[in-house]
Amino acid sequence: MLRLLGLVAVGALVAGCAPQVGPDDWTLEPIPFQSAVGRTDFAFGMQGLAADGSGGFWARSGETLLHVGVDGETLAMPRSEDDDLLAGGGTIAVLSGTDLVVTRNERAPVLSVIDTTTMTVRDLPREPAVSNDDFGDFAFGDIAVHDGDAIVVRYQPRSTGYLDYQLLRVDLDDGARTLLYSAPLSLDDAPDTFPGVPPVDLDVDAEGRIYLATPSARIVLDAEGSELSAHEQAADHPRVAVGPDGTALWWGGEPEESNVRGVTVGGSSEAREAIARRESCAKAEVFRTDALSLSDGEAQHPLPFLCGANAAVWTGDSWVVAIGGEGDGVLVRLTPPDARD
Repeated sequence: MLRLLGLVAVGALVAGCAPQVGPDDWTLEPIPFQSAVGRTDFAFGMQGLAADGSGGFWARSGETLLHVGVDGETLAMPRSEDDDLLAGGGTIAVLSGTDLVVTRNERAPVLSVIDTTTMTVRDLPREPAVSNDDFGDFAFGDIAVHDGDAIVVRYQPRSTGYLDYQLLRVDLDDGARTLLYSAPLSLDDAPDTFPGVPPVDLDVDAEGRIYLATPSARIVLDAEGSELSAHEQAADHPRVAVGPDGTALWWGGEPEESNVRGVTVGGSSEAREAIARRESCAKAEVFRTDALSLSDGEAQHPLPFLCGANAAVWTGDSWVVAIGGEGDGVLVRLTPPDARD
């Protein structure tokens, strides 16, 4: 009986220390995954995320691919004997249950489809340079997949001016391309990224609307590339991740006042500390300092957590957000209050 009373007392103490989640609170939950050193929720930072269409997601960090299921189980960590297959970084999008579309930039920029069961690759035709005003596939940026086509950001240097970014729709069967949108970039855009190109992030909702986060603007296009809305911003590492109904998370600019509360639930102490460090966008605390906000078609709502994300994606009924780098990387499941059971 004394042992039982002791266990009850310990349980009450633990319960008393557990974070209390209010009905209007967002929850932030570290996602554990299987790594080379065992199961962990605190490791290297992921730089790319893509929803798998079944409630899970794929993540990429350098040459490492990770597939996490809807219940947080590690489904796959495919590896290739070809050291150059995923070299040079790049972005990912899901084409099917086993196929990923990736940008590869090791020798020359190329758009590829990778079969993750065999780790074989099919490269799509490249567009060569033809003039001083047409550099062909100079560099690729972010990528998404919608209705079997890739939506890709491509950069083009200009003989007058600096750079343009172009939005291309690419047929993933034959590589045929359609130009959807183009806009200039300035030398003043995201100077911290130099000598790399200023980042342009994109996502697509269920209706095919395209969301662009650039260093100077948040832009929404229809499926054909016509501009639906544009709002100015100043961002060093702009990011966007949109839900199927068009509700979007945006990273960019300075933080704003907010009464919204985020509560971290579960996870290791190290993962929780990494999340806590990103409750503030003070430059001394984190490498990436762009603040988070949500747009729901009516207004922008600042959110005071997960400052400076590496990548984010909607999957299932929540967002997954990658934060941190080597030694403090965490995958965070970010759930809005109206999506919690």
